[in-house]
Amino acid sequence: MQTFKKGEKIGKYVINSFIKKGIVAESYTVLGPDDMMYFMKVYELQSIPHEQLFEGKEVYEIQLCKELNTDENQNVVRYVDNGEVKKSNVVYHYLVTEFYRGVSLYDAVRNEGRFDLEDAVQITLCVLSGLSFIHSRALIHNDIRPSNIMLQELDDGMLMPTIIDLGHISYMVKGRPTFVDEDLMPYFRAPETFRSVYTVKSDIFSTGALLYFLMFGKSPWEEMDLRTLNGDKKKIADAVKKARKQDLVLETEDVKLPDYMKAILLKALAKKPEDRFGSAAEFAQDLMEKVMPELAKQMEDGQNGTSHAETHEQVANGPVITFKKGSGSGFDNVTGRDELKEQLRKEVLFALHNPEKAKLYKLPAINGVLLYGPPGCGKSLVLESFAEELGFNYSIIKGVEMGHIYQDGVLDNLQRIFDAAEIKAPFVLCFDELEFVAPNPNGEGEEGNITPQITAFFGMLNNCSKKGILVVATTNRPDLIDQNIMRVGCFDRVFFVPQPDFEARKDIFMDHLKDRPCEELDFDELAKMSDDFNAGDITEAVNEAAMTAAYNDVPISQKILVDVLKYKNPTYSTKTRIGFNKK
Repeated sequence: MQTFKKGEKIGKYVINSFIKKGIVAESYTVLGPDDMMYFMKVYELQSIPHEQLFEGKEVYEIQLCKELNTDENQNVVRYVDNGEVKKSNVVYHYLVTEFYRGVSLYDAVRNEGRFDLEDAVQITLCVLSGLSFIHSRALIHNDIRPSNIMLQELDDGMLMPTIIDLGHISYMVKGRPTFVDEDLMPYFRAPETFRSVYTVKSDIFSTGALLYFLMFGKSPWEEMDLRTLNGDKKKIADAVKKARKQDLVLETEDVKLPDYMKAILLKALAKKPEDRFGSAAEFAQDLMEKVMPELAKQMEDGQNGTSHAETHEQVANGPVITFKKGSGSGFDNVTGRDELKEQLRKEVLFALHNPEKAKLYKLPAINGVLLYGPPGCGKSLVLESFAEELGFNYSIIKGVEMGHIYQDGVLDNLQRIFDAAEIKAPFVLCFDELEFVAPNPNGEGEEGNITPQITAFFGMLNNCSKKGILVVATTNRPDLIDQNIMRVGCFDRVFFVPQPDFEARKDIFMDHLKDRPCEELDFDELAKMSDDFNAGDITEAVNEAAMTAAYNDVPISQKILVDVLKYKNPTYSTKTRIGFNKK
């Protein structure tokens, strides 16, 4: 039974939804004073044993999260705030951390299947990066497991593995733990933790078990469902100990690991702590040297300035590149725009999904697709939804982060990306804001002399479909792209992405208003009044209405929203949308 209800205030935060009740805390999503979503844990102080409180006063997790304060590492959940609140004369402490939208590794494996070796290693490197940071603060995590690692969605659509739960974080423990251990996952626990010994080496073991889980889809030595033992600590420990007397399974009909990977797993999962890797950094370095030798060499040379455990593929002097498997809701994420979605299905997706029929009818191979339209019209959303709909491996490259082809090193970085995509083919290589990568040096819409740089980039793009690569790009201004690559053989299909239509605008309003205090709203009227508005315009209008309502301490009403929309103009109207009309 939850203690706090939706709409109640805890400090300066408003309860949005109840998540779960754990052994020592309840979890909620909350809205902060900045109208952002956060994650909150609430602890009933009097129910926590004295020895599990820092200096007998503060919940250990709260105190150690404050010490950690993880702004410095993107692979560990970020501390935001903490405080105390009373309800019915009961004292509660609360911890606020960043809220991550995404999917846990546990759910990712259960829903989508196990990861291939390279992707599993990349994820593990992220976890080791976070652990290195935690260990550098003389702290132990104690509970590395798939459900505690979130594949959080970044602004560019990439998924970044992040350690999200610090409920068992502690200093080194040799004796009675300062946290409840009943809810630890037995198959992910190091042998010594069953004797209440928790060290850096224990975290190394758990991370090795995580890597094994990602590649095999099950825990190491997992023989039985321990839930049938009804929480009996001795029986659980005995069952795990018995299972670990057997040799670790390192090869199945579905999973064939190279010898060096088997050796890494055996070292990480060694039963004696002294036989394991000495640190998270050493574990990460061994993974990179064996699985990613080129990346390891770059790090040794100090070319990219990242820690030993950087996980995504880092190109020299360039952005971190992440590869994902196309899965998810696909075009269901894109409300409205039925004409555009039907065009993409018919002219692009059909041939790729039906290669035999494409061969029979001699349909030409699709090499590249360009989506263009004004800022805020949802090109990036359509881009990622397209990749999900197709179901291939894909990566999204932000043009503004990559740099342009006339800068030192960018062409080399692009070649590495195309080479990696070919290895993972069939592959969708997505360039968001292509005009930043291949700018037109000859003026808007002019085709001038071919430079050595554009020749090199043209060579990567031209007929890359033969290598199993489909290039999909977005741009705000097609005329600002070098016109030498705007031809058949590079980009065979060009599609205009219009402003959000009626249904899309309605959906955007609903999405931005669903977690705010509102009166009953007429979303049809709001969608009609916002004709030609892009997503950013609607967001701005909703935020203005929310500010007015908050200032007057009233729910957001239809009248407040209508009053805002009456004086707002779209950023790009149909009357002034020069350069974005269909041709």
